[in-house]
Amino acid sequence: MESEIWASFQASRGANATLFIGIVIAIWVAARFASVLVEKDAPLLGRVLSSIFSLSVLLFGWNMTTNIMNQWTVHANALGGLGENASEIAKGFTATYGGEYATMPDPIGIAFLVSGFLIAFLPLWVKAKK
Repeated sequence: MESEIWASFQASRGANATLFIGIVIAIWVAARFASVLVEKDAPLLGRVLSSIFSLSVLLFGWNMTTNIMNQWTVHANALGGLGENASEIAKGFTATYGGEYATMPDPIGIAFLVSGFLIAFLPLWVKAKK
């Protein structure tokens, strides 16, 4: 049973990597939209739409990052459910990542997402000093 849990965990890591790449690309697109709008001195509606898009990228990334963290917790709790039949590695993994589900990303994830949002959002509303 333990090997099936590890196989499921490994499969989810590939999906998690794809999600993370998607988040990075979405942040880049939001920042690029903002850059073009500032360069072209876009009207208010364009800045508002880009701001909404930037906020949606932040919230989507927040949700996905939390889900990714919870996949670790789910697998750790499943391994913990094996009790004494679990290997030492599984017991260590359970001790490190098992427990309650996350309701928000870890501090590093928050810093990444918020900084990406600010990179895309602030240039739209704060004029650079020349």
